[in-house]
Amino acid sequence: MIELNEEDLHDLIEGCTVLGTGGGGDPREGWRRIKEELDKGRKFRLLKLSEVPADGIVPMPYFVGSLSGKKVKSVYSEGEAARSFILLEEYMREEFAAVISTELGGANTAAALATAARLNRPIVDGDPAGRSVPGLQHSTYHILGIDIAPFSVVTPYGDELVVPRVKDDFQAERIVRSIAAAIQTNVGVTSHPVRGEKLRDSVVKNALSHAMKLGRALREAREEQRDPIEALLKEGNGFLLFRGVVNSASWKDQSGFTIGEFVMEGVEEFASENYRVVYKNENMISWRNGEVDVMVPDLISVLTPEGFPVTNPHVKKGREYIVVGFSAPALWRTKKGLEIFGPKYLGLDTEYIPIEKKHRR
Repeated sequence: MIELNEEDLHDLIEGCTVLGTGGGGDPREGWRRIKEELDKGRKFRLLKLSEVPADGIVPMPYFVGSLSGKKVKSVYSEGEAARSFILLEEYMREEFAAVISTELGGANTAAALATAARLNRPIVDGDPAGRSVPGLQHSTYHILGIDIAPFSVVTPYGDELVVPRVKDDFQAERIVRSIAAAIQTNVGVTSHPVRGEKLRDSVVKNALSHAMKLGRALREAREEQRDPIEALLKEGNGFLLFRGVVNSASWKDQSGFTIGEFVMEGVEEFASENYRVVYKNENMISWRNGEVDVMVPDLISVLTPEGFPVTNPHVKKGREYIVVGFSAPALWRTKKGLEIFGPKYLGLDTEYIPIEKKHRR
């Protein structure tokens, strides 16, 4: 186990924002939560998967809702995610051993980090998505058949709910998303109380340390006046997908999701070309010159030329951005993984083509 300092945490949140593929929540809000805990002298401890007690329960606290939901002052000083963690702990009558993030994203990873620090628990260096994802069913747990229930839901107004059993992860998604949509703001959730013995082979290993390395590569390149995009792609084995100026961007809040798209006109080596990205909280699929380029589960991320990741719907018309891509974790490329979060999820009757088959490093 290692203790993370403030610089480590900055790097981690920036790396998670890159891997958040436009979603995962606002990193500014995420950093606010982390800074509150730092200012109170609380510790952030990163636990290796191999160090998790075999019989210890490790659930994941997070937020559900659209990126554009209204801001509501919470009745909970600790926030809804931490309260949902405590609520589930009370329901199960067992002290949880650690925390794990639900996805890699600027706000949701921060929610797990802040919950862990506030409750004096370590956070596990693993993740059941290895990126940011739009739905509760989009997890390696669901791919492997691990139950989401019991889970807890908490609203900023003080409403608390524990669901002991649920039909499946899709039903859990409908239940939680309908609550968030009804109150038009995010809700805190804690789900998947998994014991350590099962956890070790059920998540993407070293996910947080990987994200921290990406954030560090960006920061150091900026400090040393090197190309941050080049540094990011080298560290993350990524692909340069496009460079251009946005000529149209639109989005709407629909059923608890932020749905939108943007179109870019190429510059430099991409001059006279165009690129279109469609998102559902996260970037889902892109087209280059009208032909499908990259699709989930592979990652599509947007950064400024200075190397700062951009979340949806903050991509603005008239500004220049760089689009990069990364290969999805292996579990997402299994048959079930692609059924859950591949072309079928997008409503496409097409074959999944891995990003590395269309792009060279």
